[in-house]
Amino acid sequence: MKTTITLVVSTFICLQTFAQSEFKNTIGLSGGFTLFGTGDIKGYNFTPKYERQLTKRIAFQAQLSFANAQRYKSVNDLDLVLNPYTISFLQSSSKKLNTGLLVGIYKLKSHFLGINASAAIALSSQFRYGGYMVNPDKNPPVGLEYIPNPPYFGSYLSLGFGAGLEYRYSIDQHFKLGLEAAYQEYNVDTEARINFGVYYSL
Repeated sequence: MKTTITLVVSTFICLQTFAQSEFKNTIGLSGGFTLFGTGDIKGYNFTPKYERQLTKRIAFQAQLSFANAQRYKSVNDLDLVLNPYTISFLQSSSKKLNTGLLVGIYKLKSHFLGINASAAIALSSQFRYGGYMVNPDKNPPVGLEYIPNPPYFGSYLSLGFGAGLEYRYSIDQHFKLGLEAAYQEYNVDTEARINFGVYYSL
C-alpha cells in the first residue's frame, strides 16, 4: 500500500513538473503612457505581445504597438519674438512591429525581472499645425512680420530599435501581471513608454 501511495505521489509530482515546463508560449496585452520626441508630446499606446520560451532565461518576443499622442499650446504660450516657429498643435502616431529577445536577470518565486532588446519596423506620422514663421521679405508691412506657417504632415516607413525593462508578478501558473519601461527610436522620432500588462502562459 505504501509503495502504491509513493508511486501515485511521485507520478503526480512528475506530471506537475512536466506540465509547468510545457508552458512555452505566452500571450500578453499591455497599454500605458507614451512620450514622443523630447517628451513634450504625450499620449497612449496599446501593445499585444507574444513570447516563445527558448531557454530557461531567454524568450523570443514579438509585439505590435499602436501609439498616438498630441499636444496643444495656448495663445499665451506663443512668444513670437523669442521663437517665431512656435507650434500650437502637434500630433505624432506610430504603428510598430518589434521582434527580439527577453532575457531574465532575476527570478524568485512569483517575481521576474528581465531586459528586452528588439529591432522594429515602424510606420510613423507627424502632423504640425498653427505655427508662425518670420516673413522672408526684408521689409515686411507692419503687422506682417510673422506669417502663418503652412500645416505639415509626414508619413514614414523605417527601421528602428527598442530596449526596455520588464517586471512580472505571477498570480498562478498561467496568469501574470506586468510593468514595463521601454525606449524606442526610429527614423524621425523617438518614444518612451510605461506600460501595465496582463499575460497568460500556455
